[in-house]
Amino acid sequence: MRLLVRLLLLSTAALSLSACFDDATPVDQAGLCTYNTDPQAQRCNAGQMAWFRPENGQPITEQMALSVAAAYCDFNHQVMHNKAGVLCVFTDQRLDTVK
Repeated sequence: MRLLVRLLLLSTAALSLSACFDDATPVDQAGLCTYNTDPQAQRCNAGQMAWFRPENGQPITEQMALSVAAAYCDFNHQVMHNKAGVLCVFTDQRLDTVK
């Protein structure tokens, strides 16, 4: 019985560590694409860090943050947002939904 419990614990630990070694596409950390309109966002490159920063430093609403993330963020990577904007890895996979 103890051997079975040890094997179960060992396999659980191995599975949880496997998440640390994902094959995610590397993020281009050399630059930051900053935008506040849809045409500006379309100049960003897929895989690049992108920051939606509203005009005149006005705070964004939660609905706006979700809309920006839904249109432009790669959800295979972390998405950060607060009243200052949305920061994420840019994707061009949903650009058709913006038009």
